[in-house]
Amino acid sequence: MKKGILLLFCLIFAFSMAGCSNDKQGASGSEKGGEVQLKMWAHQGQPKEVDFYKKRIDEFNKEHKGKINVKLDIIPSGTGHAYEDKINAAATSNGLPDVLDMDGPFVGNYAATGILSPIDDYVEKSDKQDFAKSIIQQGTYDGKLYALGAMESSIVVFYNKKLLKEAGIQAPETLDKAWTWDQFMEASKKLTKGDVRGLTMHMDLGVGEWLTYMGSVFVWSNDGLLLNKGRTKAEGYLNGPESVEALNYVKGLFKSKVVSVSNGPADFEEGKAAMMIGGVWLIPGFEDYKNLDWGMTYFPYSKKKVSPSGSWAFGVSSQSQHPKEAAEVVKWMSNKDSVVEISKITGMPPARESAFKEIKEYDKLPKKVIKDQVLNTAKARPATPAYPVLSAKFAEAFQAAALGQDVKPELDKAAKDTDRELQRFKK
Repeated sequence: MKKGILLLFCLIFAFSMAGCSNDKQGASGSEKGGEVQLKMWAHQGQPKEVDFYKKRIDEFNKEHKGKINVKLDIIPSGTGHAYEDKINAAATSNGLPDVLDMDGPFVGNYAATGILSPIDDYVEKSDKQDFAKSIIQQGTYDGKLYALGAMESSIVVFYNKKLLKEAGIQAPETLDKAWTWDQFMEASKKLTKGDVRGLTMHMDLGVGEWLTYMGSVFVWSNDGLLLNKGRTKAEGYLNGPESVEALNYVKGLFKSKVVSVSNGPADFEEGKAAMMIGGVWLIPGFEDYKNLDWGMTYFPYSKKKVSPSGSWAFGVSSQSQHPKEAAEVVKWMSNKDSVVEISKITGMPPARESAFKEIKEYDKLPKKVIKDQVLNTAKARPATPAYPVLSAKFAEAFQAAALGQDVKPELDKAAKDTDRELQRFKK
């Protein structure tokens, strides 16, 4: 009996000592010997991008040795929204890391559903001002900042110099001379000859985020909105007269046969299309086409000049026990050194104005077009918890326009479905 009591006492003592250990475990993150241990997830993008993540985290750990250590896990993106599904599953099981890498349009959803914590208290005002306005817009929800990105993106009009010269067309070389919709339509028609289309819009990418990312700009340029300014309502905006007119313009491009819904993925590169509305991430691939002499110009406009924006960003998980230290990682991954480096590695435009000053290729054509758009006309997709539904439904409406269907009923349906989703998040 005495031996049993003694054994019980020893066990209680051992567990109590373990509780007083220097290793403090939290829902996410821990502390070991005074050094905060953090976990970070990043999506598995292009190999060079993944190498950048690993290298910068290694450098962070060396810089903060004895204070903060980050364990980086690269999460396979898979098909569809596999990465996002993993985040949502981890959120319900209290398994989120301290730092998250996320696609920009999802920031609003993650903020609204409590996956992210705001980082305003950890980011200096002067630092925020160095970012492109679209990056801050993308990372802000309900007046609070939740994410910062290291790189931006943009969509431009690429053109075949030889084909434009033969047609006697001069592409705009400054933002103030960007083509209007009518001028763009006229140029596209003039460039459509025989087997060569005037334009490709990469309809081969299917009915998904690309159509929303690219297509929403037509609405914004026509002075329309996808949601009201408070981002609480789609009815009257997503299906408003400006939106209908914008998609009818798109419908007109296809009806005029200057662009096809059945284009090939490399029609522009192979000389089958004289112009291409495409993302700047396509530029490295042009090197594989030795006969392609290309240039780029600005996204065409209706009532105001607008361009697409948005890319992957970093934020702090709401489950982190060390939000201050996690915010240091976010700031490190989006500081000027990181922004300059990832821009040079991936070819994507930098997210900071100061970084543009260090990358001189953006001071002259053709890449000056990208810089002009990122710093002057870029607009982020709306930060809303209903974004997944909004995006899917708008993409369907854009596809319907391309197929020659009546635009208004499609946008009415998109607005109704989006408003139904928004109702789920009303406070």
